[in-house]
Amino acid sequence: MAQLKRKRFLLCLVTFLFWFAQYVYNPYMTPYLLGLGISASFAGVIVGMYGSTQLICRLPLGVMADHKQKHRLFILLGLALCALAAGIRVLSQNPYVLLCANAISGVASSMWISFTILNSLYYAPEELSRSIGSINAVNNAGILAAYILGGLFYEKFGMVLMFWMSLAAGLLGAIVALFIRDEPAKEGLPVKKLLSVVLQRRLIVFSLLGTLFQLIVFATANSFASTVINNAGVTPVQLSICSALFTLGGMLSSYFVGSKPAQRIGPVKLSVIGFGLLAVYSFALPHMPNFAALAAMQFVGGCGGTSTFSIIMSDAIRDVPGEQRSTAMGFYQSVYAVGIMAGPSLMGGLIDALTIAPAFAIVGAVCIVTAFAYPLIRRFAER
Repeated sequence: MAQLKRKRFLLCLVTFLFWFAQYVYNPYMTPYLLGLGISASFAGVIVGMYGSTQLICRLPLGVMADHKQKHRLFILLGLALCALAAGIRVLSQNPYVLLCANAISGVASSMWISFTILNSLYYAPEELSRSIGSINAVNNAGILAAYILGGLFYEKFGMVLMFWMSLAAGLLGAIVALFIRDEPAKEGLPVKKLLSVVLQRRLIVFSLLGTLFQLIVFATANSFASTVINNAGVTPVQLSICSALFTLGGMLSSYFVGSKPAQRIGPVKLSVIGFGLLAVYSFALPHMPNFAALAAMQFVGGCGGTSTFSIIMSDAIRDVPGEQRSTAMGFYQSVYAVGIMAGPSLMGGLIDALTIAPAFAIVGAVCIVTAFAYPLIRRFAER
């Protein structure tokens, strides 16, 4: 038991540092790009590039992880790439160089497959929801710490320090990852057998739902919400607090997903509530009159977002055999990367054409439709 706790602790620490490195600069990235004179559309392309490389990389990496059964290697590589992307951002403000840095960050995040699958191996098979809820909670804790520390230092030291902090966290995480141990390896299945899992209807349906979810979140909270909040005249510290509250809501809701009360409510009702809260968030955020209202709405959005995502993720791979789970997770994450890529780009185009409030309202309408359709979609997936 003590050894198992040590394994979980080390993986949680590495996960914390990984997402800290990926998000310490995130609240300021869109305003930073716009401040360099980049158009909203191209800023959306730069932010969306983070998803483009994930779209390409995640399925091949999932297959490799299942075939090689060496999750520590992929975790270590992910942290090293975090540090590399941060180092590039320190050295240049050229828009095309920043585009390349975001592409590298996307490759780094593709390694998230191995974080989630290795963590699930530290739990019993029937504790899948708990394992995913716990790793997503640590994920959000790292992001929360990034937002808090970023808020404390950004106003005084600027964006370059955020990039240095990302570099330091990536390097520290890579050192800690050296002490992680893989679970005893099983014989890897042939690639053709591994890929057969992508034909599973349940996996396909929940992967598409994950795509829609990521499109919603990356069109709003993870990109242009910071612009909305910044336009309200808040200080950099207050902007960081708003970002942190979205993440805090996500962290608390991730822990809640694995609890007994959540199991009594059921995944369908929880998901409908989650998309409903995202709708409220999208409609209301551009109209919040002051910092306190913006902060409250950020917390509401976070509560709705991450709990829903944890449910969708666990449902996507619930019926997948353990030896094919990395491939399934790679497919799932590769498909939802379309939403990460498309969300900021589409939102940037909508904002250029319609301004911010109508663009957010369109996303809110999509959330409402999804909330009403969710029970039917789930029933189709389980048929």
